[in-house]
Amino acid sequence: MRYSTTSGMILAAMSIGEAVAGPTHAHLHRRAHEKKDVDYSNLNWDAMGIDWSSAWAAGQKTAAPAATAVASVVSAASPVVAAQLKASTTAAAATPSKSASASASAAATSSSSVESSVENLLGSLSGLSNKLTSFGAVTQGWGEVVGKVGNIGSPQGSNIIKVANREGYDFTNEFINTSGESMTINCWNKAAYWEGQPDTLNANLGASIAPKQTALTFSLAPGASQVIAFDNDSQGGCAQATTSTVFSGGFDTTWLEFNFANTGSGYDVSAIQNTNNNNYEMTITATETPCISDRTQNMWLTDSTPVGTSDGSCYVPGTTATLTTKMGGVV
Repeated sequence: MRYSTTSGMILAAMSIGEAVAGPTHAHLHRRAHEKKDVDYSNLNWDAMGIDWSSAWAAGQKTAAPAATAVASVVSAASPVVAAQLKASTTAAAATPSKSASASASAAATSSSSVESSVENLLGSLSGLSNKLTSFGAVTQGWGEVVGKVGNIGSPQGSNIIKVANREGYDFTNEFINTSGESMTINCWNKAAYWEGQPDTLNANLGASIAPKQTALTFSLAPGASQVIAFDNDSQGGCAQATTSTVFSGGFDTTWLEFNFANTGSGYDVSAIQNTNNNNYEMTITATETPCISDRTQNMWLTDSTPVGTSDGSCYVPGTTATLTTKMGGVV
């Protein structure tokens, strides 16, 4: 999975990586590393997005015969969708989704002692759903490929929450800090509203504004873990928060990219946004498939270089996806 770019810009990779047009990828990465201030108004957001049409192609071919691979795309939305999608970052979560019926609340994890690192690292950045204990209302998706907009939750970000365990949730990922240092992890939706403009939803804004406005932040002490639940039709990315950003505004590191849908899900490790190349230790697995995405297989090294025998992603057939991501940091 990868984003596309135009006008020689590196743009945020999400569920996801990025495709680059124009100059070489390495050259663009150098430019991205040098430039930290982003003029969002001049970025071509319409040209960014996930190439959903090719995502998980190899995984779909090798899935069990009974499994049907379906791309997570939705036909164009009706005029009322924009109004339905208007997100309020302060409103209480409305109608719970199907998975929200579970009684599990947001976990008080073993990493609670290092929660303050969110503020210390990123200037008091706090995810929009950090205090939520259940999913918000489901927002209707529309579009496809680059312009795909999925469920971003209402209030915005409420489709991604911390939970005590996996029970009762269809789509989960347990993050495990395998490094020797505490880390802050940040998760965002592919689509997002402009900060301060609650009526303007962009299909590919989430990764670029994640260091300023994001769905979820949480911290993990060395060896600690945290289960995160995702609502149906959620697309986005997660990464260890860094003070360094690339030209698009996104985190300058390796990302976990995800697409959770009851028609089939997918995930991958993407080093496309990492200006230090493939130097971050991350391994993603799922109980539903033997496919592993790490620094050596089923991942994206550059916009045009999937590593391994697949298209750079792992495909999860069926209506659930039970992921585990081990994050070890820089190697």
